[in-house]
Amino acid sequence: MPELQGCLDRAAQRHETACGGGHMVWREWGAGPTVLLLHGSFGAWTHWLRNIEALSMHFRVLACDLPGMGESALPPMPFDAGSLADILTEGLEELAPEPFHLVGFSFGGIVGGHVAVRTMPRVMSYTAIGSNALGLPMAARAPLRKPNRNMSEAEILDLHRHNLGLQMFGDPARIDATALAVQNANTRRARIRSGKIPAGDSLARRLREMSAAGLPLQGIWGERDATAGDLLDTRRDLFQTVQPGCPFHVVPGAGHWAAFEAPDEVNRILIDSLPAMETPRACH
Repeated sequence: MPELQGCLDRAAQRHETACGGGHMVWREWGAGPTVLLLHGSFGAWTHWLRNIEALSMHFRVLACDLPGMGESALPPMPFDAGSLADILTEGLEELAPEPFHLVGFSFGGIVGGHVAVRTMPRVMSYTAIGSNALGLPMAARAPLRKPNRNMSEAEILDLHRHNLGLQMFGDPARIDATALAVQNANTRRARIRSGKIPAGDSLARRLREMSAAGLPLQGIWGERDATAGDLLDTRRDLFQTVQPGCPFHVVPGAGHWAAFEAPDEVNRILIDSLPAMETPRACH
């Protein structure tokens, strides 16, 4: 376990809420307005390792392991983004009955869009970081390598370095031992797949519903996000169409996992922008 992960885990308040036949696991740090962090596919709360400490100096940070990932139990099958959101919404009735900001990375942003619609008007703002399900083409990418039972630990870590360089980082030189450890642990524990959900348009539809209700939106994308590729402008254009004038931040040099690769910039954006979004803007 990376040292930072151990420190954050020991400092967290741990919560459990209902999930299928078991429990969904949540962690909490800090005080102030609540910021809910939802991680990406094949992930866990550790996708936010480099953001929690900075954010918890300004906010109450609530991070979960999505159903079927990390320490959380499997959801009822079959599942979709909406049914996962139902599980989170039930947990949030207990853990965040007050207004909160929602920040979702990748698959967490898709599920988070459904959560936001279900929790209005309690949710104060919605931020997507590199999310899909926008009804837009995704960039072509080289196939990821898959592990097998005969691989040594060193070979598995080399595989993760290769895959992180293809899909998650803008600069493969930034892939460090912590990133490898987090990826190794999270992919081993993930028991569900996002499947075709990111290729659909469910988040685009939720964005329109949120904007119609006056909920402030923003996007944060890595300049080198592999899922967007040279189609990044189509993401910006969609956000501007749905809510003209809403912020759309591009993190220079960062890839899909921008919050980990460029934490100082992503933390700055969130710390600066979220308080200004607490008063909903007029509907567009």
